[in-house]
Amino acid sequence: MDGRKNTDICGGGAAAHDVYLYGMVVRTHAFLLGGNYPEPDSYNEIKQKFSYPGGETGMAATVLAALGCKVKMDGNHQGYNTADIISGFYGGIGVDASPLLYDPEYEGLEDYIIIDKDTRTIFGQFGAYFNDYYQNGRARWNTPSGGDIKAAKAAGIDPFFDKQSLLAARLCREHGVPFVTIDEKPGSEICRLASIIAVSGEYIRDHIPEYHGRKALLLQKYAESTEALVILTGGGDAAVYGRNGQAKEFSAYKVDTVSTLGAGDTFKAGCVYALLNGYDDDETVSFASACAAVACTRFPLHLNPPSLSEISALRKAAGR
Repeated sequence: MDGRKNTDICGGGAAAHDVYLYGMVVRTHAFLLGGNYPEPDSYNEIKQKFSYPGGETGMAATVLAALGCKVKMDGNHQGYNTADIISGFYGGIGVDASPLLYDPEYEGLEDYIIIDKDTRTIFGQFGAYFNDYYQNGRARWNTPSGGDIKAAKAAGIDPFFDKQSLLAARLCREHGVPFVTIDEKPGSEICRLASIIAVSGEYIRDHIPEYHGRKALLLQKYAESTEALVILTGGGDAAVYGRNGQAKEFSAYKVDTVSTLGAGDTFKAGCVYALLNGYDDDETVSFASACAAVACTRFPLHLNPPSLSEISALRKAAGR
């Protein structure tokens, strides 16, 4: 039941990096409210506020570094509003963010997140960011490096960067590097190539609503084109997971929630860690779920990510 085994890779050996991450790294401005999210034309007090590196890949890198992994990450370009805080923070925790390109004429991607105990509402300019690519052909993200991927033992690939994300997945397969992906529709090539696919309830609701509330059926749909472990996360509800359409459930750990911000990114990091260390499917879901549960007990997450001892203690207390 210990979250880390004697044979776990992270923190051992002399490799430049154990894990390669490719995806979204942004500057996040997070505001934790003192009460529930307010109604229109009303007021709520801001209890805490922070500005820090976030994004699906950025937060996963933070968590994996705290778990002892040597991480190298690549992804979207950084600008004059984001580069210093990104490079400074990751340099301080030992994550190699050197592949991230700095464009001094670009402001960089930022988001603004308002959080209460149970919800988080995100404000950003991601629509304009991707429209600039699909309408104008301007891709503000890097092409993944085959050498960086080949040097890793496991990877996490965000699917958001079109042909470049697909290239990262193909390079992982070419070099025998297993990878985790997130929030991708069944039938895609990235899903076919992945070892683990984690899909959030929010993604199902917004992008494949015909499967909202029908997780077992969706699991079967993924199984038509992939042999990967598919995990349909549940937030505070049970996760549904399995391979080849065979569904299992995993009930959520019970914790005192402070903020859910970053829980999904932490779950992804837990999957990468489990993949790196050869955990079986049941152990993977248990470990990743415990990572996310611990993440929900604190704010801000970037200053206090889950530790292996905390993850192990939660699993032990729950008999898992």
